[in-house]
Amino acid sequence: MNAAVNHIMQNVDWTRFSLEEWLYQFGAWMHSSSGPCGKSINPIAVAMDQAVKKRKQQVKGKEQIIADWMVSDEVTTVKRKCITCEITDNEARAVQRLILDMQGKSHVLDEWLDAVIDRYFYGSPISALVNESRTLMDAKFDIKCGLAAIHSKYPFIDFKSKSSQ
Repeated sequence: MNAAVNHIMQNVDWTRFSLEEWLYQFGAWMHSSSGPCGKSINPIAVAMDQAVKKRKQQVKGKEQIIADWMVSDEVTTVKRKCITCEITDNEARAVQRLILDMQGKSHVLDEWLDAVIDRYFYGSPISALVNESRTLMDAKFDIKCGLAAIHSKYPFIDFKSKSSQ
């Protein structure tokens, strides 16, 4: 299995997009196929959603209400529909590995990755990431720290957006 994952990661032309663009592309890919009720029928997208919800369900204390809402059957929709999916299924699997390989290493890293997932995969505005334990500035820093952590593990992916160069 690990050889197959490495093979997928190596066969991707990572120079096509910057890190942020790859993450946006994965979000567009996740929501490119939906069923009659608006739920994704893409098996990898469904598995990714379930993994995020399961991990959030393990939260205890004050955040249990949020965790219960996250595991509900409500449809999670992408808010940025203007992004056209330009990646293949194998490229999407490789982008998914970027996140999955880093999850579960530490609580802080998981919070950063949650912010990255919410922002790039689901297209949530930064203001939607604010809660009782995260201010607007914390949300911005969590996203930046998450991107920096991904880039430090995978330095071959361009960190800067091509549009800002």
